[in-house]
Amino acid sequence: MTVPAGLLGLTGAGSEMLSATQVYPTTMALTVVLWIEAVVYLGIGLIELFDDFLVKPRPWMRINDRANGYVVLSHKIGHKMHAGLCVILGFVALNGLLEGAVTRLDLELIFISFAVIMATLWATLLPGRLGPVVLSLKPEFWLQIVMFVLFRHLVRPQVLGLCLALNAWGIIVYVFHTRRTLFQPYTYAQLRQDWAAAEGEAAAARFDKLAGRTPDAARPVEDAAP
Repeated sequence: MTVPAGLLGLTGAGSEMLSATQVYPTTMALTVVLWIEAVVYLGIGLIELFDDFLVKPRPWMRINDRANGYVVLSHKIGHKMHAGLCVILGFVALNGLLEGAVTRLDLELIFISFAVIMATLWATLLPGRLGPVVLSLKPEFWLQIVMFVLFRHLVRPQVLGLCLALNAWGIIVYVFHTRRTLFQPYTYAQLRQDWAAAEGEAAAARFDKLAGRTPDAARPVEDAAP
């Protein structure tokens, strides 16, 4: 992509929204964001897209002493859809790196992709300390903040509104649906009990440290909901 000379001065410090045909040369900040997206999301997406011969049925997929085909298939569909979203997000980032510039559509796809992922993360926030800890470990949580702080002026306000609405929807689902239906009561102790029943005690124990619990203390403690 050849960047028109008149656009070379357009930087993150400006306040002008890009038109549908303009391009934005990659600044240092945008280059860092794109590299993270390309490595993390394209990497995850490609692995998940081509892992068919490597993935084995999880313990909770077994019913009547065998892997239940319907359960495996339902999980695989969601797994591949996640791979598709990651590949698209990673490809947009890789294309921006190779071209040395991005279009308004590229930036808007990045904004919307992060918002879609964040809506899911908000809606499935785990109980207790584990919720904010896991959320803070998600790259899209921080990348969405960076995109809004540095590049919101380059995209259409309608897109920003959509992104905010998607985030708000995830929080609404968490408050009015997830907390009332997922775990009863909505505590880490109940989450751990369900986790151990589905994946085994060893799998549940790996997250006790993140949750600020010892394995023995985690089981009986009824922690206060966040």
